[in-house]
Amino acid sequence: MKSPLFNRLAAASIIVSAAAMATAAWQEQLPRPVFDEKPELVDFYRKVWELAHDRIDELPGMPAPRYMDEAYRSDRIWIWDTCFMVHFCKYCPKEFPGIESLENFYSVLLSEEGAKLPKVVGNKYCGKDCGKLIDLTIHHPDNPPLFAWTEYVYALQTGDKARLEKVFRDKRWLQRWYDLFDSFDPAKPKPYGAYMYITAKKTNDGYHWGGYSSGMDNTPRGRKGTHDSGDPRTCPNNPDLLWVDALAQQGLSALYMSRIADLLGMPDELVSWRRRYEEAKAKINALYWDESDGYYYDILGADHAKCRVMTIASYWPLLAEMADSGRARRLMDRLTDEKTMGGVVPCVSLSRSDADFKPYGAYWRGSVWLPGAYMAIKAVDGAGDYALARACARKVLFHMLKTYEAYEPHSIWECYSPTEPRPSRRLKDVSEGDLKNLVDVAPDFCGWSALGPISLFIEDVIGVKSADAFKNSLTCDFERKPKGRVGVENYRFGKVICSVVATEDEIMVRSNLPFSLRVDGRVLPVKVGENRFRR
Repeated sequence: MKSPLFNRLAAASIIVSAAAMATAAWQEQLPRPVFDEKPELVDFYRKVWELAHDRIDELPGMPAPRYMDEAYRSDRIWIWDTCFMVHFCKYCPKEFPGIESLENFYSVLLSEEGAKLPKVVGNKYCGKDCGKLIDLTIHHPDNPPLFAWTEYVYALQTGDKARLEKVFRDKRWLQRWYDLFDSFDPAKPKPYGAYMYITAKKTNDGYHWGGYSSGMDNTPRGRKGTHDSGDPRTCPNNPDLLWVDALAQQGLSALYMSRIADLLGMPDELVSWRRRYEEAKAKINALYWDESDGYYYDILGADHAKCRVMTIASYWPLLAEMADSGRARRLMDRLTDEKTMGGVVPCVSLSRSDADFKPYGAYWRGSVWLPGAYMAIKAVDGAGDYALARACARKVLFHMLKTYEAYEPHSIWECYSPTEPRPSRRLKDVSEGDLKNLVDVAPDFCGWSALGPISLFIEDVIGVKSADAFKNSLTCDFERKPKGRVGVENYRFGKVICSVVATEDEIMVRSNLPFSLRVDGRVLPVKVGENRFRR
């Protein structure tokens, strides 16, 4: 029986309009998933690309006039939203200006000559300014510093070495951003282009930060008791708290800058950034790891006491390759623990056993956020447990699909309920605390929520894990006994355009150029044209 989504898309396909004809060219550039087990996911994938395409904005006067809109306020741009969007835009880089969008942050906050942000017409999320011409600003200048990781992953997919030369060797935007984050001080005036105040501040043992700046707006991290009796939209943060994710993310930046330096043949930079990475790694493991719980926690600056609020943020050290095998295993096991970070849908933002966990999500008090889920699953991939990564990705993606089919309006949401197939809910008015005041989070959030139906679907549910355009290789991990065919056609990395489709018995590959396929514990030489390999 066809799903409601399938039926809606089938009906819509009968109507051929000028707009549909106009989109055909970019749609032809997309990878085409093959997933016989549940074709509805392929329909879902296509729908999400269409929503994401609607988020391409053009605004004269921007450093990058054609950029990705995060799917919320038209008068703000967000750093970590945009970085995460690049992780699906990389699959259609000629049409989706994900990587270009980053220049709206580099140019403005790093004070490139002449870089200005223009005015924009306020949309429905701008309240009383809807329809008015208002200033465009960068919402949080000290949002998570994810640029180096994002630039490197994009380059591996596209083979765009010139882009790395620009951001690392020529403009030195990545190095300068690292230094900018380290120089932030709440006592100083906020930089030009910023909307919110600064909360990040470096210390010898890590970084002070805040819920808003970290992106985890109303997280109970840093609470002084065992329970925050209220559930406001924002949470007062402990000013003595040192945030584990801030230190891990700066370490992640240093790690990926060392890899960029290696790729570009810059040995002095490689050594310098590797040293900074090792320093961050040593500090994380010495101060933030809790052996009794097997988890990384935030700490207090005064005495290094652990703040035992278990959140998705503690997977940033795993993504940054800071955990040894034993610690990595304990972190990953939490993703299957129904009492903490696992359950009906894993990668919850707050442990299910935490006193502040809300079954309806309440933003960062239990909701499943796609950036958090994607980050944690990529961390598991990096640790080599592909089976766990697939299991987590399947649960997250199927949860999104069930929500789309079961809940009206049928949409892609800002974040998801951790307990049932529906969007997360939050308080509409922070001055009231009763459940009658709950509203759904923002719909049509493509936006970073496209990471699930696009990136997690391709990389972890299907198993076309990652490409390296510089080494001319593609790594896959298909289920040993899939339910029918599984794979991707029209998959592009570097100058390669290929199709890789597996069954229980064989892997069929078609390519315009030769490359190395890493799959089933083997390295297979793919030739131009048709290739068949027994499993």
